[in-house]
Amino acid sequence: MANSAKRILVSVSSKSPYWSEAWESSMQVIETALGLLKESKLVCSDGNQDAKPKFIVKERWNVRTFIVFDIFHDTYDPDTAHLSGQNDLPVISVFLGEKISMNVASTFVENEVNRKVQEIHDVTGIGSRPPFSVDHMYGNVPSYPNPRTIISPP
Repeated sequence: MANSAKRILVSVSSKSPYWSEAWESSMQVIETALGLLKESKLVCSDGNQDAKPKFIVKERWNVRTFIVFDIFHDTYDPDTAHLSGQNDLPVISVFLGEKISMNVASTFVENEVNRKVQEIHDVTGIGSRPPFSVDHMYGNVPSYPNPRTIISPP
């Protein structure tokens, strides 16, 4: 039986031992998160298909870094991922802070993560490919000179 596509949100607190690694070596944090998810049985491999991560985006703020990756997402297409409804997946959250926790994300979090991934695909422009890096550290405001469409602020 095939595993269903999932999106994983890893939230790394500045108090976490993974803080520096989250931005500098994101794939190592992804592998750590995937190992924790397998251990907790929130993610399983069926023997025929392993949970190979597709690194989508990392976003850094002063006190938190978010990393998003997909697993078992065979139909992912970066050329259409900016379109509404083309890239919506169930989300599992992994929190790496002073303590570690994991859970199936609430509908609110799932919608926000999927919307943000869609938005990043949109603002980075035609032909852009993940992994994307969005850095807000030290008050930095990312700029996107060639978005696919113009998104008005909410």
